[in-house]
Amino acid sequence: MNRSLITAARGDKKLDLAIENVQLVNVFTGEIYPCAIGISEKTIVHVTKPGEITLDAKTRIDGQGKYAVPGFIDTHVHIESSMLTPSKYAEVVLPHGTTTVVTDPHEIGNVLGTDGVRYMVEAAKNLDLRILTFAPSCVPAAPSVETAGADFTPEVIEEMLRWDGIDGLAEVMNYVGVIEEEERMMGILEAAERSGKIAQGHAPTVSGRDLSAYLVAGIDSDHECRTGEEALEKLQAGMFVEVRESSFSFNMAPLAAVIKNLGYVPNVCFCSDDVLASDLLKQGHINHVVRRAIEEGISPINAIRFATLNAANRLKRTDIGAIAPGRIADIVLLDDLCTVKVSEVFTAGEHVVAGGKLIKSQEQILTPATYLNTIDVPTLSKNDFTIAVEPNCREVTVRVIEYDYSPGIPTNFMEVTLPVKDGEIDLPSYNGKKGPLNLVGVFHRHGKNQNRALGILAGFGVTHGAVATTVAHDSHNLTVLGVDKDDMALAANELKKGKGGMLAVKDGKVIAHLPLPLAGLMSLESAETLTPMIEEFVEVLQREIMPGQNPIMRLIVVTLPVIPKAKITDIGLVDVDTQELLPLVIGQMVNS
Repeated sequence: MNRSLITAARGDKKLDLAIENVQLVNVFTGEIYPCAIGISEKTIVHVTKPGEITLDAKTRIDGQGKYAVPGFIDTHVHIESSMLTPSKYAEVVLPHGTTTVVTDPHEIGNVLGTDGVRYMVEAAKNLDLRILTFAPSCVPAAPSVETAGADFTPEVIEEMLRWDGIDGLAEVMNYVGVIEEEERMMGILEAAERSGKIAQGHAPTVSGRDLSAYLVAGIDSDHECRTGEEALEKLQAGMFVEVRESSFSFNMAPLAAVIKNLGYVPNVCFCSDDVLASDLLKQGHINHVVRRAIEEGISPINAIRFATLNAANRLKRTDIGAIAPGRIADIVLLDDLCTVKVSEVFTAGEHVVAGGKLIKSQEQILTPATYLNTIDVPTLSKNDFTIAVEPNCREVTVRVIEYDYSPGIPTNFMEVTLPVKDGEIDLPSYNGKKGPLNLVGVFHRHGKNQNRALGILAGFGVTHGAVATTVAHDSHNLTVLGVDKDDMALAANELKKGKGGMLAVKDGKVIAHLPLPLAGLMSLESAETLTPMIEEFVEVLQREIMPGQNPIMRLIVVTLPVIPKAKITDIGLVDVDTQELLPLVIGQMVNS
């Protein structure tokens, strides 16, 4: 207990700061009224009665009648997906009113192991953005069907949960393992239970008795709802539904259609999950999610409650999430409630954003050189992308990963019969309902083994050349999509030379490169510098290689074996629902 705060609250000690003449959005009562906010030693110690708009303090700031809301909270994000380091990430989200994020560093953990997680913990220190780092529960995400750069066993997780700076257990993606009581997942959940720290969920399409089993295991949140029906079932079960609006998943519209009819719901909060630096810079962060909620019919006050008080309650934090005595002074002033235009931001009572601009730089830590060279793959040739079959075959039936299968099931398997030419499958001869087929190759890049797998894709939209990436959720092995095997080999080899990121090749020439040297996932540049690089890469990709919307999304999700239903890893094709490996070729016709 800090007695000096009691003294300041009582009025017998002068306040450090008063933010006067604001319209308080009271997230407890749903009211809006004029008041003043008194701050002492980073803490809100007094909020005046409605109509009282002045307070005596050492420093007094005129809020000019702007709306005062608590700092926004992102309950689930992967900072690495922004392609920014934590300090550069803080610099771009603070001006949007975000003061707290819960980050799961499993992207870098899959590449660099516990050293990568430790890097993110250290990089989060001394920032004005409060970064709550959770221990990655799934490295790799699906250990029975893929290999990553590390293996976080229950013993590793138990030790990590003891670290200073680890605040919980990050999204438990292996929901099949939880529901079926797989020993590894039981050990990880038991470690979290012993630590007394919360566990985050990831349960796409999980319903009925399976959902009950997942909840009974101690996991009470999910950010993977894609339909209103799914969200309603989870809300009714008492689960925290973290409504996601990201660069790749746009879930607000279908979920808001249900939520807006329920009024104030205590177990709805917001998250961003995966948002590119370019979108953070131009669209915003949680303020963008709040804005989208309002656009879809959720009341402004409830939308703000979901992004503040509800989020704090979900995190079991009573020191943030509201403007009230005893809470940390994370305060955002908005010019407009419906457009959520941010003017001023205070974090722990310090004025860090003025007039919508960051006025305090954030500290960047030194990045070890070994973290900037993480692609351990031999030089590849076109033969590494050849799907060979028996010489006397004339056609084969294969499993193909179909993209955009349905709103709740992004991918599924389809069966296609293809001719054989010169001892290999002849892809160019096929042009079905999802357009031409693409080749995909996944190559283990972490030096643990020599695994590699080839597959066939439909609906991913590569029309020319090839594109390679080391951002390939969540094991982040080197992944190449294409229609020309020579271009695929060149793309892989050139990306290795560039130390990671994304690279496109057409007609034997590199036409676009997005360098991400830190673990093959992140840049060391600012959002302002990185944004035009991302935009140029996407523009060239859409024009020359992958026409259509969101090409990066199509590129990076084909390897994620915890999102239904069909994926490919460095081991082979994966049935996500059963966590089983499946053969590519399922039938063949031989010459008589």
